[in-house]
Amino acid sequence: MAKIEAPFQIKGTLDELNFYVQSGENYVRLKGKSGITKEQFATNPIFDRIKQHSSEFRTCVKKSSVFRTLAKTFFDQAKEVSFAGRVNKLLFEILSEDTENQIGSRTIEKGLQSEHLEEIIIGFEANKMRPLKKVLPKNILFIWEQNKLNLQEINPEQDFYWPEEEANQVHLQLAIANWNSKEDLCENQYSNEIILEKTNTTSKIDFTVKSLSSKEIVIAFLFIGFSIKKRNKTKLLHRKWNTTTIIGIQNHLSPKL
Repeated sequence: MAKIEAPFQIKGTLDELNFYVQSGENYVRLKGKSGITKEQFATNPIFDRIKQHSSEFRTCVKKSSVFRTLAKTFFDQAKEVSFAGRVNKLLFEILSEDTENQIGSRTIEKGLQSEHLEEIIIGFEANKMRPLKKVLPKNILFIWEQNKLNLQEINPEQDFYWPEEEANQVHLQLAIANWNSKEDLCENQYSNEIILEKTNTTSKIDFTVKSLSSKEIVIAFLFIGFSIKKRNKTKLLHRKWNTTTIIGIQNHLSPKL
């Protein structure tokens, strides 16, 4: 038998091949036989498509290490166990937008030039258990000309869905990051942190974010965290209660720009 490494699972029979899942792993073997050898898997052209997908997926896994540093401070404070795998899947979706190269030779750099990049990336959540729409159910937009949110003021008690734990503070912060996938480089800038008490009082919010020195794929992130303040001590809640969301993107690699 041979193990399939790809961002998808296959079940069933195709010609002489039987695809199956065992203990969460995807395997393939010749129908009616105990399995296939590594040599057969390496030389039989019927496996070429699987090997091509596996090669591309390995590329995405390698590239994802830089993507996860774009807003590492936010990701460390708001993510769950599937985060790394979902980043890999996101990058594979971007790579699949490469229509110039054949499967097996597609690149993320070509995929990043896609006109659909915005709809692929915006809304990506570091913590899928606490998506933005279930924490702050407002129309959130990032204004690139000012590096700010479209929200000018907010009522902490009414506007947020607070965690079940007895949090009494909410933390808001923005970040922008440039992603240079070709060189595997990134640059980021974090805004000031705004901390609001859980009160039924409207408060103004004003972020300041420095500009970036380089611009290829520029991404905007919003972090929302919750904490418990007792006297002089503040304790941020476990990351499962917090939210990090991609809320904007500028694609300077698009041929249209």
